[in-house]
Amino acid sequence: MLLCTLQIVVFHFRFLKKWVRGGTPARRLHRAEIDVVDKGGQSNNIVHVHSQMGLAMENLADIAVFVQVVDAGSFTAAAEQLNVSKAVVSKYVSRLESRLGARLLQRTTRRLTLTEAGEALYAKSAGALAELAEAEKLVAHLTGAPRGQLRVTAPTYFGSIILAPLLRDFIARYPEIRLELELDDRITDLVKDRFDVAVRISPQVDPGLVARRVGDSTLVVVGSPAYFKRRPPPKNVAELKDHVGLGYSIERMPNEWSLQAPNGRWVSVRMECPLYCNSDFVLKQAALDGLGLAVFPRFFVAKELDDGRLMQALPGHGMQALSINLVYLSRRNLLPKVRAFVDFVAGCLAGRVL
Repeated sequence: MLLCTLQIVVFHFRFLKKWVRGGTPARRLHRAEIDVVDKGGQSNNIVHVHSQMGLAMENLADIAVFVQVVDAGSFTAAAEQLNVSKAVVSKYVSRLESRLGARLLQRTTRRLTLTEAGEALYAKSAGALAELAEAEKLVAHLTGAPRGQLRVTAPTYFGSIILAPLLRDFIARYPEIRLELELDDRITDLVKDRFDVAVRISPQVDPGLVARRVGDSTLVVVGSPAYFKRRPPPKNVAELKDHVGLGYSIERMPNEWSLQAPNGRWVSVRMECPLYCNSDFVLKQAALDGLGLAVFPRFFVAKELDDGRLMQALPGHGMQALSINLVYLSRRNLLPKVRAFVDFVAGCLAGRVL
């Protein structure tokens, strides 16, 4: 049974009341079919409700009014709950019976009873309307305060170094959000992989996504002191040909490095790379072990540069600047949990040099 007054509608009972009062033109919904079968299971007693592209909204309103009459126990009580006249309620039920070609209710001056067809239709319809009302409540719950599951994907190094220290405060501030953070260096598909937010660190962002810029970083070429003992640091881009590199295999051309000379000219060089890997952490360890030069975002090796375990090569040369963005699918109807995360991370990173 539906325990409601104004919430038995397909989407919201306010919408149904517009229909009952005749104020909204019909719209088509997805294809639907209601089968009402007699207790003997005879196919000639099956009542079908069809439409080309689904039930018209007025058909759904008729069924919802019928269910409300049954729940209320009378046409008069249902009319009061719907805030319409008894005649309007009777009109909707009569129209439903006419369309189905079956009497649904037996009316007397003292009581209202369901026919066999009415029992079958009510059994099918009441549960469906209750589930729709429950679904609407769930959506309303999610669009209130920030809550629910939040799926975020980020590059492994960014998630480990930048995001991880922020998680305690975020979870403390938003205890109703269940954060699922997936660290992956590949470019994920937000729709296919069902992510709410992704961190993108690149010169440009997919134009089909909404991007919130939260910072910038630059790439640097680094090597260990042990490596530079074997091979003196290069003085210019051309001298990189005398060195070996460590290739980040996710890049389209991991062995081709482009640097901007002090005179502003961009120069590219193809490196000999004895090692390729899709993990920045593995490549950083390889660089620390003196296996070769590597290119990283500055924030990823800032600690190692500060303590001298790594040294920057060609410090007078620039590399392509990277934009750090939080991306999501749409600004329209942005869920509070997504807005909370984006605003929180943007606030934490504001003013930081990455």
